[in-house]
Amino acid sequence: MKNVISIVVKNNSSVLARISSLFGRRGFNIDSLSVSTTDDPHISRITVVAQSDESGLAQIISQTQKLEEVVSVRALKEGQSVYRELSLVKILTTDGNFFDKFVIELSDRYGAIVVDVTEKSMIFELTGTSDKIDSYMKELADAQKDKHFAISKVCRTGITAIERGV
Repeated sequence: MKNVISIVVKNNSSVLARISSLFGRRGFNIDSLSVSTTDDPHISRITVVAQSDESGLAQIISQTQKLEEVVSVRALKEGQSVYRELSLVKILTTDGNFFDKFVIELSDRYGAIVVDVTEKSMIFELTGTSDKIDSYMKELADAQKDKHFAISKVCRTGITAIERGV
């Protein structure tokens, strides 16, 4: 099962390498990794998404807590946490007529915003759950065969998350 783990660490060099190495040594593949400083520039939050069962999750939390730079480690539960991901999608016109009404309407429906426009391309930004972004991408991919556009590039940040409440 997919686990989202929040790791608060001292903002020291090589801490990310130590964390990712620990996951690799224990046989856990990291599906997504997001890192940034917190309101305290000496502290960073690492959000890791990895597949494991409950015993594997307990093992990885226990091993991570032993690292000197680690301040805290928590598994974030769906429903008790907010998960978000950012995607940037570059779409090209294939017939020189920009822009297919379908792309604009679909992007509006999903809440994607235009962040760049050129004569032959547009870049959309979409923030939301991974499922929302997957759904948007699927509809775009399915429609590009029949429409006059092509998905050129996709960049996704991976999940970042925070617990709800106090």
